[in-house]
Amino acid sequence: MRGAALIVLAWNQWTLTRRCLDSLLAQDLDAAEIIVVDNGSEDETATALDAYASRVRIVRLPANLGFVRGMNAGIAAARPDDDVVLLNNDLLFGQADWLNRLRDAAYAAADHGIVGCRLLGPEPGNLLFHLGGFIEPELLWGQQSESGQQESDVGQFPRTRRVQAIAFALAYIRRDCLDRIGGLDEIFHSYFEDTDYCLRAADAGIASVVAGAVTLRHDQHGSTRDDGGFRERLWKNSRARFAERWQQRLIDRYRGTVLWQGLTRLPHAWGQLTRALLWRLDARGLRMAYSAVLPELLDGNDFRLELAARRMLHSFPDVALVCTPGQSQMPARGRFRVAIAFSEWRRPPAAWADYYRGFDLLLVPDAFQAEAFREIGIDTPMEILPLGVDREYCHPQVPALRHPAGHFVFLAVAESLHGDAPELIVEAFRRSFRDDEAVELVVYICPGNDESAIRETLENMLARSSGARVRLMFGWGFPGYERAQLLTAADAYVSARRGAGWDPVVRAAIACGCVVIAPAWGSQQALVQEWALSVELAGEIEDPAEPGCVWAQPDRDALAWRMRDVFNRREECVMSAMARATQYSASNHLDLSADRLTEMLGRGSTLLAPVPSMRPHQPCDLDRPPSGQMVVLGMHRSGTSSIGGLLALFGAWPGPAELLLRGPDNPRGHFEHGEIHLACLRRLQAAGGDWKSPPGHAPPAAIDAFRREIAVVLDSLDGRRPWFIKEPRLCLLVRELLPLLTRPVFIHVVRDPSEIAASLHRRDALSTTKALALWETYTREAFAGSAGWPRILVDYNALLENPLATANAFFDDLQNLGIGGLERPQPGRIAEWIESAGTKSDCSGIRLSAAQADLQARIADRGILGQR
Repeated sequence: MRGAALIVLAWNQWTLTRRCLDSLLAQDLDAAEIIVVDNGSEDETATALDAYASRVRIVRLPANLGFVRGMNAGIAAARPDDDVVLLNNDLLFGQADWLNRLRDAAYAAADHGIVGCRLLGPEPGNLLFHLGGFIEPELLWGQQSESGQQESDVGQFPRTRRVQAIAFALAYIRRDCLDRIGGLDEIFHSYFEDTDYCLRAADAGIASVVAGAVTLRHDQHGSTRDDGGFRERLWKNSRARFAERWQQRLIDRYRGTVLWQGLTRLPHAWGQLTRALLWRLDARGLRMAYSAVLPELLDGNDFRLELAARRMLHSFPDVALVCTPGQSQMPARGRFRVAIAFSEWRRPPAAWADYYRGFDLLLVPDAFQAEAFREIGIDTPMEILPLGVDREYCHPQVPALRHPAGHFVFLAVAESLHGDAPELIVEAFRRSFRDDEAVELVVYICPGNDESAIRETLENMLARSSGARVRLMFGWGFPGYERAQLLTAADAYVSARRGAGWDPVVRAAIACGCVVIAPAWGSQQALVQEWALSVELAGEIEDPAEPGCVWAQPDRDALAWRMRDVFNRREECVMSAMARATQYSASNHLDLSADRLTEMLGRGSTLLAPVPSMRPHQPCDLDRPPSGQMVVLGMHRSGTSSIGGLLALFGAWPGPAELLLRGPDNPRGHFEHGEIHLACLRRLQAAGGDWKSPPGHAPPAAIDAFRREIAVVLDSLDGRRPWFIKEPRLCLLVRELLPLLTRPVFIHVVRDPSEIAASLHRRDALSTTKALALWETYTREAFAGSAGWPRILVDYNALLENPLATANAFFDDLQNLGIGGLERPQPGRIAEWIESAGTKSDCSGIRLSAAQADLQARIADRGILGQR
């Protein structure tokens, strides 16, 4: 089984090193070896380490060689096939499964090579010091958060995602990445070596990612904080070396300058777009500058925004992007002029028409807005830019305080007295619920121009009536990134908005798993119809602040009925909302919006073409022979047993004969190791599924238990390479298996899916439609999981039609990959084995879907392997 070398670099500060080792040894370290590199410590570190000698391997250096040389010494000491994990001695490990979750991220895709995690700073502050960062090219002042903000931990950035670089306070590096890139560059003593390594890896098509499922604590600069300026000198020296190599290249990656003209605070919808999209565009190769259209104070904790605001415009911007309410009438300052626009009314004021005709491109969030602008005669080229949710901050796992008595909580957010109609919500709530029911309404009044008016109106209403508990939250400002905590503290979000504009709060509430009640009108119409519970409209009313402009009026009785209905069915409604939250975010998030916007901004031909992306790294490209570990992948009834028998004839070992399964459907044997079979059964059952109902997700503990079971079997096989394992369920579990294998070869066994469906119908009484769906799932998962690794494809139908030629071609493929220890069997033995392997099934009446037929065609022409 492949292991991992955990390399802890120590220089003095024994208290920190001891704390690190004690917390490390208390966690789950499956197949991992701890290597402590004593970098010439002058305190008690050298002698104190002796007490750990039975549990860790110690590498002693004669003097402090610096971070880079110290870590390279640890890498050199690791076992040659192990992945390595670089660790600072000022880390504290409080998450038991941190290593296995890093493994998940490392092997989630073939081109993942470097993995970091979420790092908290020292207590008592709960600040996130690292989320995967970037380095801006002007000053080379690296940031440890993509968004450019240092924030409190509220569960943000929970996914595994690609970043420009990670901090090597903790870095999981796959062995094939080390084989290709080598160790850290010793032109650096300390600092900048991590960003340099990630950029060099990117040049080779290797991705750096952050595992959002791992959060550890990092007491930064633990070894050098009392250094009398030593750390500053190291930093400056390394920065100069980094600049020589990378500064101009980083500058050249920008396609041009985009001037974002907008707002960062009020109104909140416009401010949120600026803060969420500006940094994403910069990360996509657009040099973003920022100009506020109204006087405002920038957030001093937002590095990306401040950087954009202070950037000098050396020439007329290549693109001007105006993102403000239409009434601001802000002229665009750029060669290609683009506006993001939406109206709060069914038809915006006629005066807007002349303004938006001055743009080269008008972007609106949905079809409702497009029609509204066309109705006032705007003939500017117009396109729909779907605006999604920020899924890095809005998801059901955002931590929040729940009601102490377990009451069901409705939440409303009011920014505009007339536009958000909070009085309708309060009135409907009081009409729907008695004061003795376990339910409350919380109305959050946003800071802004209408705050006092909203508060006065609602307080007067509440004073005149009695009923269920209503809480008003006012005078409370908090960072925008914490807004999701307000939503996850509630059970349902209720809106009575009269306005038609794009509403980020409704989208965030859906993504956070709240039950959402809202009018299906304006920019929310399609959204509410698909993902929320709608409130009927009583008609239209005129906006008192904009004569002639029409709003919708939610029906009071319908709103009251909907709130009562949700409360009566609260368990059902909450479960449904939570189940659909991730599904919504997956196809409606701001990264998709940023990708689309980046493409649209290039339409004016004022930006340079995108820098061509590197070909993604594939382990199969490395000039290292396979280890002799083979995994046979194929759907049930696809012929994997016949291929297993061939491999056994070639001399590959499937394990002890007494552990190999036999069954009535294949009396000569399946060549399946019984313990692997049972491990696969338990893994699927732990996730709530089986082979007929493959589960979509698995608890981390189930993955870890599966790996531990499989590891025992692989260790027992490893003494007799070459060996192979096969079990149809492994098609679903390839990615979980990968961290255990050393330079494996995957053998995909394919068969006409109609024959598989007919066989499953005959053996298991499955409908052919269900059988084809299972074939599609198994096949897609198997090829996706093995992508980028050495693979061979064997056609079972071809084997039956021409056993000798197909078996010899299979043997040649194995030999060409470099698998040693095999012998070509005599033709008679091949013919004897394949002769009775099976007969062609009756497939009359079985029809593949278009997607299934396409998959079959890609297999037939080997396009699925990247070959044709």
